[in-house]
Amino acid sequence: MRRAAPQAGFSLIEVIVSLGLLAGVLLSVAGMFLLGERQVRRGRTESVALNAAQTILEDVGSWSHTATWERFGLSGGAETYSIDTEVNTYAQRWQPNLEQLLFEGRAEIRLESCDGADLQDAAAIRVIVTVFWSEAINVRRTELALVRS
Repeated sequence: MRRAAPQAGFSLIEVIVSLGLLAGVLLSVAGMFLLGERQVRRGRTESVALNAAQTILEDVGSWSHTATWERFGLSGGAETYSIDTEVNTYAQRWQPNLEQLLFEGRAEIRLESCDGADLQDAAAIRVIVTVFWSEAINVRRTELALVRS
């Protein structure tokens, strides 16, 4: 009498369990790809915003001490000023570029005396450029600063 040869292979239960495990791993990997893509997009947008802030800082940094506030139509008689690119006539020159590069993009330029005196009497002025933009339901921002003496 011949013995039946042992059957090689996997049972249906083993195949179903292994496919379930494989599906779980693939879903986890796909989720990481989506998160990675979102982070890359955010990083690219942040780089664009930093570049816009750098452009504004370079422009302001090339002006004379008094032109730092006079070009914005300010007297220099205060310790701190805040200038919005959507409102200030001179600062509006940067607004089209911000709107083109960033969704709902705008910038705020703050001029601050470093020594507590009015800007016209200050030995040094801190120029802080903050760029704002919308990303989904969040308002994001990035900030660069420069000290002018």
